Amino acid sequence: MKSELPIFNTQKPDEAHLQVWEKHLWDEGYLVIPNALPPDTCAHFLRRLESMPADMGYGYNSAVRLFEQGVDFVQLLENEPIFSLMERILGANLHIIALQGHRMNTGNEVLQWHSDELYLQRRPDESDDVPYPPIINVINCHYYLMDVPEELGPTQVVPGSHRACRQPRPEDGDPPKWQGHEAISLTVNAGDCVLYSNQAWHRGSPNQTDRTRLAVVPAYSRRFVAQRFWPFLNYHLSRDILDKCTPRQRELLGEHPRGAYG
Repeated sequence: MKSELPIFNTQKPDEAHLQVWEKHLWDEGYLVIPNALPPDTCAHFLRRLESMPADMGYGYNSAVRLFEQGVDFVQLLENEPIFSLMERILGANLHIIALQGHRMNTGNEVLQWHSDELYLQRRPDESDDVPYPPIINVINCHYYLMDVPEELGPTQVVPGSHRACRQPRPEDGDPPKWQGHEAISLTVNAGDCVLYSNQAWHRGSPNQTDRTRLAVVPAYSRRFVAQRFWPFLNYHLSRDILDKCTPRQRELLGEHPRGAYG
């Protein structure tokens, strides 16, 4: 599918910004980078997401495999300063495990508090006071395509909960707390990017409007993490798509050089 190509940010961030952002992600498990997309580019992807079919084989609220919809979505993966930060934390041989479009309206939000995955599992009989190291293997990056005030159902996270190494329990409260840290709503402006470790406790809060909250969400990971291109084992990434990409973009989509295990 062809589409006009928007203008992306190409200026790499300086070392001071990278240090601050990296520390916040490791310490708190989440980060907000304002103005991550230029206004015209944000408007471009808003139009693109609004024009997509309601059913893309997975469900309305998650349009999957957006790299199939045009090179513009592939080029988004290298947008700065997000890309440099991802390389810094996840390594130069990182890739994406998913590239989705989130379309959240009243009734289809993901309201349950959860951690997407647990890479280190706390024993059920072990006190939460036992410290566990933060592990960041996957970072979800939500490029919001519209202003998201509280009534539109922003993403909510519990700071520090990427160290919990377990799922939230009823005794953690609703909303849950972790080590005294309360859940926060990440209200943002169009073009801002919300990033968080996929181990952090998070959810989408209730959308109290008649509008749909729209975001493009690449999930970057370390090389060893399996990609989640639905329908998973039966999915084949077309050579037609890869041949339109640069070598670096092909690697981001999973075409790596040979290494351990093959």
